[in-house]
Amino acid sequence: MNTFAIAWDSIWHHRTRSFLTALGIIIGVFAVVTLTSLGGGVRKYVSQKFVGVGANLITVTPSVPSAHSSSRGSKFRGGGPFSNIPSTLTVSDVNALNHSHHSVIKDAAGMLTVPDLIGLPKKSPVSASVSGTSSTFFTIENLKAQAGTLTGKGVVLGDKAAKELFGHHPALGRKVVIGKKDVTVTGVLKSANSGPGFTPNTTAYLPLKTAFALTGQKTVSEIVVAASSANNVSPAVTVTRHILLNRHPSHDFKIITSKELLSTVISTTRTITDFLAGIAGIALVVGGIGIMNIMLVTVSERFREIGIRKALGARDGDILVQFLTESVLLAVIGGLVGTILAGLVTHVVGKAIGIPANLTLDSVITAVSFSIAVGVVFGVLPAFRAARLMPAEALRTE
Repeated sequence: MNTFAIAWDSIWHHRTRSFLTALGIIIGVFAVVTLTSLGGGVRKYVSQKFVGVGANLITVTPSVPSAHSSSRGSKFRGGGPFSNIPSTLTVSDVNALNHSHHSVIKDAAGMLTVPDLIGLPKKSPVSASVSGTSSTFFTIENLKAQAGTLTGKGVVLGDKAAKELFGHHPALGRKVVIGKKDVTVTGVLKSANSGPGFTPNTTAYLPLKTAFALTGQKTVSEIVVAASSANNVSPAVTVTRHILLNRHPSHDFKIITSKELLSTVISTTRTITDFLAGIAGIALVVGGIGIMNIMLVTVSERFREIGIRKALGARDGDILVQFLTESVLLAVIGGLVGTILAGLVTHVVGKAIGIPANLTLDSVITAVSFSIAVGVVFGVLPAFRAARLMPAEALRTE
């Protein structure tokens, strides 16, 4: 207790210097804790969105042909709606899945990405994306109509896309321009949960026939399959692969489940977060070097004090513990301040961008542990220097 009191007294009497010394630790801990907390919030947000979108969904995308590849083996070889891998998936493939008479497959729908922009006549286009699909897609994704119908020959607008185009005015029956074609709005979707690659609120959906005419394509970008339940996803994948292999012997497609896609997205997010946190951790090293430098200065300033304490019977170990305690206390104070600031910023940013990001007990424990480690590692050299001073030599120093 006496050792701690002496260490605190030294830090308090040099408050400005102590604060500037701990600033590197504060910045390092703040950056690391904020990034890891926000990264955890993003992963939680993505998981929640995937659950909302549907755990029973299977996506078939184009892939590099391989007669002997499997879904697992070709995990990173496939394409998607924005891939440059040519698609051979057709409406006939979709019909084959829909008429397979297998109870594990509920529905299937083709999707075609339309690169054209959407806007109003004689006005600039808006940022909504355009896709071609069939009415079955709305059933698969559990999308409901806010107004109009989802089975018409015109365009169905997502909730936000309709507001961006028409504001608070009714959209039904109005004309929009997609590419160079005028299309009538026949339906508006209710607001729905979004997920990676799935943004119904900001998308305009055309019938596939119209989308084919606009793009000149004869194939779909991907096929979305709904298993009869989340428990039947695995057998539905088997049936889907069997049906498509009969039609595509070269296996020029890839099958991904929502669970696999979620796992890939979370893994990627975690890798990016860890990488950024590692870069931010450099500030901790810089802060540790700052602590070591100041502690070396402190030892030089207190030669006489060390000599007096040794002359009065203090052992080398006592002096070592004294200065090591001061170094660790300085680092822990910086770590706690950095953690508190990170908690405040994480909460504010999480609220602002709509993700469940908050400080966790694990984050606090990790921050304090790293602070202690930095204090010990970078405080050892100054502490050893102080402990090895000879009393007579220390007392001679003015």
